[in-house]
Amino acid sequence: MFQTISWVSLALLLVGIGLHWLISPLRLAKREAAGRSCWAYCGEADSTLAKLNRLACVVALASLTVLFVTGFGGRLLLGEAIHGYTLMLHVGLAPVFVISAGVVLVAWGHRCRLNGDDRQGLADLLRLRGANPDDTADLGWKLSFWLAMLLVVPVSLSMVLGMFPIFGTHGQENLLSIHQYTALALSQVTLIHLHLLIRRCCK
Repeated sequence: MFQTISWVSLALLLVGIGLHWLISPLRLAKREAAGRSCWAYCGEADSTLAKLNRLACVVALASLTVLFVTGFGGRLLLGEAIHGYTLMLHVGLAPVFVISAGVVLVAWGHRCRLNGDDRQGLADLLRLRGANPDDTADLGWKLSFWLAMLLVVPVSLSMVLGMFPIFGTHGQENLLSIHQYTALALSQVTLIHLHLLIRRCCK
């Protein structure tokens, strides 16, 4: 069941991102050095602290990618649970991701806060009213950032709590299911966040 849900959700996500690029393609030719503008757009400078913040982002993304491959590779391609050296790499890299994600939260949380326009746009969307495009320009990547940070909590706690025998066999199975589904959701939300942030930076 999890294998089917994973493939279907990943396929739908990739199709949605692809359609979004086709429907509203970017005109990068009108802007010089668009690829270098993303850090500047987010308020980053060339200070030592800024470089550390960037490093934390790179480490978090790299470790999440490896965790996704080690955690889901065997399950999605071969239908096998994680084991052996793959499990050791997965468990050993998990603290690196959690720590780097915490640094990203502290470093970038202020830039991803919802301002007045964001809150107004969100309120209009929740009321099913036509929202001003200017009010929702930054809403997507900010909300996806906070959702990703929120999902880090159950992804981490589900495995930490599963290491203790107080929940019994059935409880540990439930914790494993929570870990798998929240990890899948975290990976997809992170992909959505990167997609929206890149588009916003390159406009």
